[in-house]
Amino acid sequence: MYTFFMILHVIVSLLLCIVVLMQSGKSGGLAGAFGGGGGLPQQMFGSRAMATALNKMTVYLAAGFFLTSAVLFGLTADRTAKRAGGAPVSEQTSEPVGGGAPITDGQ
Repeated sequence: MYTFFMILHVIVSLLLCIVVLMQSGKSGGLAGAFGGGGGLPQQMFGSRAMATALNKMTVYLAAGFFLTSAVLFGLTADRTAKRAGGAPVSEQTSEPVGGGAPITDGQ
């Protein structure tokens, strides 16, 4: 399960980077470097439709990134607790290590 979400997280991260870099900003962005700002995708969809599609893809990929991050955080916490041989962090209690005896100055 952990491996599946890790691979999914890497794929979503790479796609998110690509989609963000494809968007043209105020000065053209990286999209302007490929074909002067036009290119095949913008010729197929039109400039406005391409920007809207990239914005939607960015939102969906960002949501997927945050979701996979949260799932991996939960899975990692469970794996760490199992390796340590202890209970999950939410079930641990805090007790004094030394039995609660007061520290004296040696007198």
